[in-house]
Amino acid sequence: MLNTPNEEHLEYICKMAFLSGLLVTTGWLTVFTLMQQWTIVITLLMMGAGAFVSWRIAVRGNFSAGLMLAQAVHLVYAIIFCLLYDVPEAGIPRTTHLYLLTIALVGFINYQRRHTLMQMVLIATTLLAFIIFSSAELVYPFAHPIPQRLHLYLPLVNAVAGTVILCGGIVAMHTDFSRRSEKIRAIQYALYNNEFVLFFQPLLNAAGQINGAEALLRWQQPGKGMVPPSEFIPDAQRAGLMPAVGDWVIATALRELAQWQSHPATAPLTLSINITVDHLMKPDFVERLIHHAGVSRVAPSRVKLELTESVFASDIDAVVAKMNTLAAAGFRFSLDDFGTGFSSLNYLRRLPLEQIKIDRSFVSGATENRKGAVIAMHIALMGLELKLEVLAEGIETVEQWRLMQEFGCTAFQGFYFSRPLNAGDFRAFTLKNSAEKPDSASGALSPAG
Repeated sequence: MLNTPNEEHLEYICKMAFLSGLLVTTGWLTVFTLMQQWTIVITLLMMGAGAFVSWRIAVRGNFSAGLMLAQAVHLVYAIIFCLLYDVPEAGIPRTTHLYLLTIALVGFINYQRRHTLMQMVLIATTLLAFIIFSSAELVYPFAHPIPQRLHLYLPLVNAVAGTVILCGGIVAMHTDFSRRSEKIRAIQYALYNNEFVLFFQPLLNAAGQINGAEALLRWQQPGKGMVPPSEFIPDAQRAGLMPAVGDWVIATALRELAQWQSHPATAPLTLSINITVDHLMKPDFVERLIHHAGVSRVAPSRVKLELTESVFASDIDAVVAKMNTLAAAGFRFSLDDFGTGFSSLNYLRRLPLEQIKIDRSFVSGATENRKGAVIAMHIALMGLELKLEVLAEGIETVEQWRLMQEFGCTAFQGFYFSRPLNAGDFRAFTLKNSAEKPDSASGALSPAG
């Protein structure tokens, strides 16, 4: 099912379009049935069936694919109807091709949500078909024009319906744009009014002891509670706000890390900070990070910068140069979600990495079937052969923890040990568990409730 607000908004738009199309199709179906135009009736029924299948695909989880299938169905229908039935006559132009503009508009909205080559092909094909039908009569012997008494009203109906649907799409785009603009303003306001907060999820070593934490960003929005990053990070990235948000995260995380130095239980801990590629590629990123560490009086060796494979889509030489400079200053690097892509294998030998994190999907899959276990085991072995620390994230059961230990993983993270905690709760949690004797056979910490 759809989850994010943008997807829910687009789903609502498409649901209204589907219902409107169903109403128009039912009306024409009734007219052509009464006129006993069975070929057209069959065409309409087939289009309706295709649209229904597309909708079911969309609401069952693959929204983008369902929407593209619906576009393809309507494109084929429009072409067939233009060539077979809506044949231009003296004084009566072809008008069914007007709907092609609305199909292209829907495709554009979907492309804004998820960039795919297939969607671009559909948009281009639809616009090409519109241009062809607008510039040529294309009357063929195999056509079966609809009766003239009905054809007289078709231009008016198609022009009105096409205009209404097109205007509806424009209004929907404007609404979505306004909504995104409002969210971007809210993110900016949150950034400068301390609505963002950091949570910390414990990281454990092979002995089951807490040896660090990962800083996780949350938005404590007034009136809405805690907003997860999945609901605002994409908008912040599109608006170019992530470098500013990233600077706030780094400064806040380093201040917290400095406070850990005041107690023996937290003084040795490291802190992992997620870095986005657009933040890393800022010209002054290296200088600002070193400056933040100096101001906070934090040793760079206690800071672990987590990168994802998205960095490989950038200028890899510039990325390696920045990472080498920071590594020389003492900062450490971890590659997050390792195994979910392919490009990382080509760059592991060039990057100054200390750790790889096995993606949670492989961890959960390791206890589900033998293939999943083999994949997770070989990812761990690869990391160990490269002399890297291997962290298994997403540990939720003691079975997963024991299995990843058997595979050679040397660090662990997940809800089995603890959910992300605010700064005060994390310190208390660490102090409490620093006095507990680890038990590698049953779990170092009491499982999180």
